Amino acid sequence: MDHPCHDLHLRIARLLERAVSDSGKSQSEIARLAGIKRDTLHRSMSGRRLVPLVEVVRILDAAGLSGVQTLLFMLLTGEDFALTRSGTAAAEFLCELFRRAPTEILEQLGENAEELRPRWAHGTAKLLARTLAQHIADLNRRGDAIGERYANSLSGT
Repeated sequence: MDHPCHDLHLRIARLLERAVSDSGKSQSEIARLAGIKRDTLHRSMSGRRLVPLVEVVRILDAAGLSGVQTLLFMLLTGEDFALTRSGTAAAEFLCELFRRAPTEILEQLGENAEELRPRWAHGTAKLLARTLAQHIADLNRRGDAIGERYANSLSGT
């Protein structure tokens, strides 16, 4: 049976390989931008070398991705999500949410935090997503209404 750390090492290697190959840049250019040797980059992407986290982030940054976001999303959701969402406004929101949510949730729950059950996470995520969708729709409706009133005031109607 594989050790979970070994699996993580291989997942990071796959992520680096895909990020570099999808970047449109040569391995030599990525290595130069990341401040490492080309051979070191090649061994990192093939999984023959354990890569320090700071170096993972530098390689991802050199490939044109947000290194910290990409690594975070790879750990939480997988390579595909990480590579397609990194650097987007949604990714920035999610990173900020992931950074703040644990503290906020535990502070709000106080002593009741021990009552949390893992099986509730999926439903809570769906509830949060629906709430956000409704909030954005409300903001867009209000924005449209404000925009119409502003346009009407300019035209004198």
